Amino acid sequence: MFSRTLFRTFLRASPRTIPRAAPCFPRAPIASPPPLRQFPSQRFYAQYARTTSRTTTCVPRASITSSFQPLPSKRFYAQYPRNYPPPRRPRKRIWGQTNHEEELRNAKPLFSEQQLSGFLRNRLPIIVVIIIGGSTIFYFSNLETVPVSGRRRFNCFSEESVAEEGKMMYDMIMREERERILPDWDRRVRQVKRVMERLIPASGVSDVAWEVHVIDSPERNAFVIPGGKVFVYTGILPITKNDDGLAAVLGHEIAHNVARHQAETLSSHVYLVPLRFLFILGDYTGYTVGLGRFFGDLLLNYGIMLPSSRKQENEADYIGLMMMAKSCYDPSEASRVWQRMEEVDKEGSEIPQWLSTHPSNSHRIEQMQKWLPEAEAARSDSGCAISLQQSKAFQDAVGSWAVGNWT
Repeated sequence: MFSRTLFRTFLRASPRTIPRAAPCFPRAPIASPPPLRQFPSQRFYAQYARTTSRTTTCVPRASITSSFQPLPSKRFYAQYPRNYPPPRRPRKRIWGQTNHEEELRNAKPLFSEQQLSGFLRNRLPIIVVIIIGGSTIFYFSNLETVPVSGRRRFNCFSEESVAEEGKMMYDMIMREERERILPDWDRRVRQVKRVMERLIPASGVSDVAWEVHVIDSPERNAFVIPGGKVFVYTGILPITKNDDGLAAVLGHEIAHNVARHQAETLSSHVYLVPLRFLFILGDYTGYTVGLGRFFGDLLLNYGIMLPSSRKQENEADYIGLMMMAKSCYDPSEASRVWQRMEEVDKEGSEIPQWLSTHPSNSHRIEQMQKWLPEAEAARSDSGCAISLQQSKAFQDAVGSWAVGNWT
């Protein structure tokens, strides 16, 4: 009796099932049920017999009782995360941009070559007039006068833009030549700085922070980049020999900065662009038989760019000669420097002047001798005669080592 009551209590406490929604699985049937005496009543025995005689078994679904509450969704997914793939958003497509190589290969141009050629052929006179007229107005509105020489030239770049380019050039040179830059206590560095201290007041440039760097290299070169950064290679010192010769070289390089030749070179590329475009138009219209770009590059390079570069070099020679004369250096030493340079260049093959960016050494010597009387007059007007006489007397009394000769 006690076991029957306990069994009924267990059945009441057990959760209800929903057989229709329960999943069923195959199960092997039981050969023979247990004896009837093991069950409380015949009704339980019949129910057990029906259940065990089935070939499938169903998993009961427990009904939710009042004592059972579902877990919160955040806590549940935190304990049992679902590895869903991240959502894939469609990429925003910008007009004119594609990553498909097939589309790029099969893409058609907006205008065919025949359409472009016909358009330019019918409107070529109007386009030429617009380009030439606009370029002429822009050219004459940006003319200026070069200091000292008085030459008129085209310049459309400001000092700030040229200074920014000079800063980039300076950083690049310092990265490449940092290991070969000599210290300040080196006698060659002291010599260059001594000459620069006398040339800078005569240059007329007072708002530039000058920096001198001497590079230990056999290269015969010296240059000044925008911003007052001076670089001298030790290979040029045996050719200059003394302070007067070094003043001729440094005066030439400082003159490029005084005349702002870097800005003039950048400006020349601006007005050459429309001229190159005219030659390209000739190729599209058929008037130049496809050779317009080739002959245009030859004409602009050998007819405009190289002559302009040689003109700047001649101008720097003149300004540098006057600068060293006003700094009480001997201007006649400039021609002797280029004579020694010519002797060194004879050992190799010299480039013809019309193919070079610099004048030939013989042309420079001729120009230096032509300008020498004017330079001597500039030195006399600067009050250097008395100083030179005292220096000559001191040199004769003490020796040539006192003037800092380079041997």
